[in-house]
Amino acid sequence: MKKGKIILGILIVAWLAVIWGHSMQPADVSAGESGKWLEVLSKIFPFLQGENGEHYVRKAAHFTEYAILGVLLALELAYFVKGWLRRFFEPVAFALSASFIDETIQLFVEGRSGQVSDMWIDTAGAALGILITLAIIGNRRGKRAY
Repeated sequence: MKKGKIILGILIVAWLAVIWGHSMQPADVSAGESGKWLEVLSKIFPFLQGENGEHYVRKAAHFTEYAILGVLLALELAYFVKGWLRRFFEPVAFALSASFIDETIQLFVEGRSGQVSDMWIDTAGAALGILITLAIIGNRRGKRAY
């Protein structure tokens, strides 16, 4: 288990680097990346072809990045922390802190701005990732994770 915890710790740090790396991109680079995703996703989801398509893609990216972080955090703590409340709220608090840092980084990047609403989207994504992970772990153990 110790080796697994170390690997998960490394994955969490690497994933935070990915998230914060995206935040360090200037607005034009970030918009270009969103545009590429919009092009692909609008073929699958036609409603994204409207004027708000890029907005939806950007918010979905926030949610997804933090859902993945939530899964990693839940896996890190699930086997080492007792009590489902701590298993849920400790990683949510960590994700909220990471999101605060994420949005603060954007305040110092050309053309970007930190948004409190993005912090809530990020935290909701992490919470969903954590809940799903804890539910799966609970089912594998033959217990309810909620």
